[in-house]
Amino acid sequence: MELMVFKRSLLAASVAATLFTAGAAHATNGYFSHGFGVKSMGMAGAGVALPQSAMSMATNPAGIADVGTRFDFDVSWFSPKRGYDATVMGNHISADSGSNNFYIPELAFTYALDSSNTVGIAMYGNGGLNTDYSGTAASLFSTQPYGTFYSPLAPPGYTGGPTGVDLQQLFITPTYAHTFMDGKLSVGASLIFAHQKFRAKGLGAFAGMSSSPSNVTSNEYAKSNGWGGKIGVLWHATDVVSLGASYQSKVHMGKFDKYSGLFAQGGKFDIPSTWTVGGAFRVAPDWTLTTDFERINYSEVKAISNPSTNQAPLGSDNGPGFGWKSINIVKLGAQWQATPDLQVRFGYNHGQNPIEGRDVLFNTLAPGVMTSHYTAGFTYAVDKHQEISAAVMYAPKVSVTGTLYDTSSGTPVAYGTETIRMKEYEATVGYSYKF
Repeated sequence: MELMVFKRSLLAASVAATLFTAGAAHATNGYFSHGFGVKSMGMAGAGVALPQSAMSMATNPAGIADVGTRFDFDVSWFSPKRGYDATVMGNHISADSGSNNFYIPELAFTYALDSSNTVGIAMYGNGGLNTDYSGTAASLFSTQPYGTFYSPLAPPGYTGGPTGVDLQQLFITPTYAHTFMDGKLSVGASLIFAHQKFRAKGLGAFAGMSSSPSNVTSNEYAKSNGWGGKIGVLWHATDVVSLGASYQSKVHMGKFDKYSGLFAQGGKFDIPSTWTVGGAFRVAPDWTLTTDFERINYSEVKAISNPSTNQAPLGSDNGPGFGWKSINIVKLGAQWQATPDLQVRFGYNHGQNPIEGRDVLFNTLAPGVMTSHYTAGFTYAVDKHQEISAAVMYAPKVSVTGTLYDTSSGTPVAYGTETIRMKEYEATVGYSYKF
């Protein structure tokens, strides 16, 4: 009876999460979240070798073999502060994006079939990009064409209009894990279903350089679905050392047809592959240290990685993109068992900035420049079944400056500079029930 009631509650929570995730927008390591699950998030996202909740399958599918039958539900308040400063032919334009508060849920359930086989499912927002400029803040994109490129200098008397983009992604990952060697070695696999939607507004000035001018901006939300997979391994090498690794394939998504004139390859916006390796080390009876190394292969997706300086129509195979490079990320975490009922966590996450100075104009719409992330968190065991957890994250301001060029003469001519900037705050609360 208890399990039947729980399954009904899980279904209701899943529906609620789907609705809430419609407003999700993470952008910490590029546009990926720095971690999944409130416990891992308290340690800067580390945890490929230290599974502690059902959400561990989002990092390493093999990890669910260690967590038993349980349900985990988290909600994050995420607040990115982003904007730009530009100087164009003696004129200064400075603005901050609106829409600074997002509420992002994630939930997961695992069920131990027996001592060697575990199944589970998770639902979470993988990442997102969001900017919302209004009034004179939008003047950077209010331009008239200078040949094959555009100047961000606003026309005289321009009062602005809404400008920005919104990319949202939802992952659903049914997962299976099997243990060998008396529980010392586990392998796992997840099938990934991804749903994403995108909207752009206020980019009409770019229609003239597009292969499909009517599919550049202000076409409401476009949606696409896709499939991929994730595999992982977890090895408890000794009583105090665990090692883990996982690989997530590129997720092949359908095209954003309504924005086929904006993104390269006619609106193709796949989700890049990632891989992670790491370890967990119990250095004292009450202390565990973790370290993860992650790679996000943004260069696999032309809409993300094509340089914005490409001299080709928007929407074409070699059309301008955001110019993002693939990045490496190091995650360091510490967990202290302060009392039998209380765990305290700390972490530091350092990722490379994927954006170069040449691409600042396009990345005004997607300033995913963050590098350092500082985290902390805790878990309190209410009783043998229930836990409450929390985590916080702060990412200090990072900026990138580049030169703006006019290429109408065939030779790039500098006419200004622009700096894009961003900092972030996040707070997460979670509830867990162990059966």
